Amino acid sequence: MNTQVLECPSITDVPNYDCVPGYEVISQATYEHFGMIKLLSGHEAYHVMNYHDVKKILTNASCIRSPSNSPEGPSILPTLTPKDLLLNLDFPEHGRMKRFVAKDYSTSGLSWLKEYIKDATENLIMEKTITGTFDLYKDTLDPVAIKINCHLLGIPIEEKDYFRVFSVTVQKSDKKNVVDLIEKFEKLYAYLYEHVTGKREHYKHGLISKFLSLRESAEPPLNNEELTAILLGSLLGGDQNVLTVMTKIFYALLYLRNLWQFISLNPIYIPAVVEELVRLTNLGDASAFPRIAISDIELSNGNIPAGSAIYPDVFLANRDPSVFPEPLIINPFRNSVRHLQFGYGMHHCMGQELARLEICSIISVVTELLPNLGLAAGKSPKDYAWDEGIILRRPKELPVQTL
Repeated sequence: MNTQVLECPSITDVPNYDCVPGYEVISQATYEHFGMIKLLSGHEAYHVMNYHDVKKILTNASCIRSPSNSPEGPSILPTLTPKDLLLNLDFPEHGRMKRFVAKDYSTSGLSWLKEYIKDATENLIMEKTITGTFDLYKDTLDPVAIKINCHLLGIPIEEKDYFRVFSVTVQKSDKKNVVDLIEKFEKLYAYLYEHVTGKREHYKHGLISKFLSLRESAEPPLNNEELTAILLGSLLGGDQNVLTVMTKIFYALLYLRNLWQFISLNPIYIPAVVEELVRLTNLGDASAFPRIAISDIELSNGNIPAGSAIYPDVFLANRDPSVFPEPLIINPFRNSVRHLQFGYGMHHCMGQELARLEICSIISVVTELLPNLGLAAGKSPKDYAWDEGIILRRPKELPVQTL
């Protein structure tokens, strides 16, 4: 296959790929007019889906995050999160902590990890009988994601069986079991706090050791709670978030056989295909954290008054047809503006380059070793079991075989 004969498929062809939004519609938003929704917390919020308006909200210093993480605040989550998490910070505190981690999560700062990702993936794939059936999610993607994140942070892989049950619960954020969510959140926080305060050992090559040695370089120096919050975001995002997006991308690629064959024969297009699928892939049933307008915000289709809660819908903004022609088509030759899946402005995702590196590297290894891989016969993808949550939504299984 070559680049001239790819028939670009639609993401809507993939069964169960898109979520049911976790909000209640009060008045329907369109790309021409914002609407109103009711958040999980019960608060009403302006629902904005126009690409340019969402981008403006994400980059506007008058649209702040911290009030959403206060008691009785407008939120998509069923509980509060640590106030020092980057996602809860506003200017100038956010910039201080983001600068501290920016270099280590940049493309160049992560380059040392590339060979480890390749070797870890190859080892897991080669453990499988390539002519038989195996579960790509359980046997490869899940174990490689945690291996990579433990190696990055310097956490002994033996500890995964202790902390990972906490991180999965936290990222799912199941609104039906808030008591368990809070308990697991507290245990995960305590686990990382023990690393920060020297009660647990970690490897010298990892980011925990590095961050501890450099904490005085921040102005003012980072305290234990701030370092724990940074590591909490790193552990959750670098493991569960990357795993979720990667699993869904593999599912789409393997379901859309022509796309899998295309990147197997044209690996140079793997980054472009991944970027298109990232644009179209939502982590869970929410696509953004609410913002609070501290002054009036003028958008392309009207004014949002100060004091309002705003839901900048990144998921739908990435499908704005005025910005992405035929937005549901997975088109690796698309020449368009940057999508917003990793955020924009101050609150852009700290781990976006880690996600790109990890997903592209693992796809490169699997397509090279198993170019004829496909979803296994015998069970319809419509019947796959899924993890369903506010932050995390992904297949629990990916049965595959060589075709």
